[in-house]
Amino acid sequence: MVETHKQDNLETKGGNPVMRENTLYFLGMSLAFGACFAIAFYRNFVGIMYPLVAAAMLAACGLFLKKSGIPWKKHNWLYVGAVLLLGVSTVLTANWFVVCFNTVGILLLVTVFMLRQLYGSGQWGFGQYVCNILFLYLSMIPETASPFIHLGEYWRKRKGAKEGKAQNSNVRYIMVGVACALPVLMVLIGLLSSADQIFSGLVGDMFAFCLEQMVFSPNVLLAALLFLMGFWGSYCFLSALCQQSMPEWNRKGRKRNPVAAITFLSMVTAVYLLFCGIQAVFLFTGGRLLPEGYTYAEYARQGFFQLMFVCLFNFLLVISCLAVFRRNRLLQALLLVFCGCTYVMIASSAYRMVLYISTYHLSFLRVLVLWFLALLAVLLAGVALQIRKEGFGLFRYCMAAVTGFYLVFSFGRVDAVVASYNVARLGEGISYLDIDYLASLSVDAVPALSQCRLEHENHSSGGGIYGDFYRSDSKVSKNLYFTGCRRCRLEWKFRQVLDETEGMGLRSFHVSKYYARKAAQDFQKTVANHFHE
Repeated sequence: MVETHKQDNLETKGGNPVMRENTLYFLGMSLAFGACFAIAFYRNFVGIMYPLVAAAMLAACGLFLKKSGIPWKKHNWLYVGAVLLLGVSTVLTANWFVVCFNTVGILLLVTVFMLRQLYGSGQWGFGQYVCNILFLYLSMIPETASPFIHLGEYWRKRKGAKEGKAQNSNVRYIMVGVACALPVLMVLIGLLSSADQIFSGLVGDMFAFCLEQMVFSPNVLLAALLFLMGFWGSYCFLSALCQQSMPEWNRKGRKRNPVAAITFLSMVTAVYLLFCGIQAVFLFTGGRLLPEGYTYAEYARQGFFQLMFVCLFNFLLVISCLAVFRRNRLLQALLLVFCGCTYVMIASSAYRMVLYISTYHLSFLRVLVLWFLALLAVLLAGVALQIRKEGFGLFRYCMAAVTGFYLVFSFGRVDAVVASYNVARLGEGISYLDIDYLASLSVDAVPALSQCRLEHENHSSGGGIYGDFYRSDSKVSKNLYFTGCRRCRLEWKFRQVLDETEGMGLRSFHVSKYYARKAAQDFQKTVANHFHE
């Protein structure tokens, strides 16, 4: 009964009554969120304010649901917890790849959470979930004018007919006059200032200062842009949700004859079976039957990314077949064999990467690839269940799997793991190229790098100051860093960390940057003590 009542409440009065009847409430809420967004992210994208913005986003959604009379469903609390965890993990890592995907993940989780709250979506299939999410984002585009439309409707309702018309007319004329006067004033004051020095000193300089510091100031423009992003993003998102315009698909009777899919899959599966046999003979035998001229590492490296692409293609192909074609026993059997071949390819790809890592050690990309392959294996298990059971909730399964896997990856601080592994594995024999790569990672790697105890080298070879790293406008320009010297490369990295974190305050506090700064300071103290000894 509650579900029916709230749906009726949303669907009356033009499809968007909640926003129209509570215009000032939602405008005020969006303005407050915009102000929080600007304060948090002004020249400070990653910091302690990030999880607070994530919490503010959830609070805005909660206020919207409360105003709409929609209770929070218990099984959707998992989305709320995942959003908060992603916000926290952003303060623990400085890796921009992870930070960007944390942001995407938060937006996607909030979107799915709100769709499940408003639409139920219990009968949606995987494809319909994806299409409706995209449809919601596209629906936000025409809603960019909704704040003005809703405010105009509110104004007309609250004012008397004659008084409202007179005031609206006057306000409109005043705004038109101001808009026309500003550009004319800019030109006239410029001309008059150049014509008379006294006028220029009294009015022109003050006007130019106002334009420079307030209108055309990069700082003011950035703050205004962040505010507008927060305000319009929140208001348009909620307004698009209120429209209740998600397309409902009639899934029965629209699926195609499976003969074409059976023919296609039979041919592709035959090739896959041959490929899987080759993997068993050449790769999984420990390299005893390798082609002539190949080392084991070279063979493991060859074609790895192509294999990973094929695995992803297979996953999407199976989902498409389930969505487009009618269920058929032969088609199901072929899809299961197809999934089995894909598992062999995933195992082959993972095995190749492990062999490559054993020779060339860890990197961020190699860890990411192994993580993705493990996730793909779990997702493929859900696809196999969907093949066997038509009513299986594949999208919810995939959302849970991706969220769980990504939370592990996000909190894993991969740069720190890579640096710790390589430093411990290579020890003092670590090469300059390895040090250079580790130093190019985010500050997550700095505590592990500070454990390296390397001596200066190649100072007498005439290498000179690092051309790649030297910058005349930087504080590190006072120091000499020699090419090819591992110790110099480390010291340059630590000097950069200290410079970048020097002004870190309460608003910009970041856990990973704090520990990196502490590690760099400890390293410098150790070096100073060793020098005095």
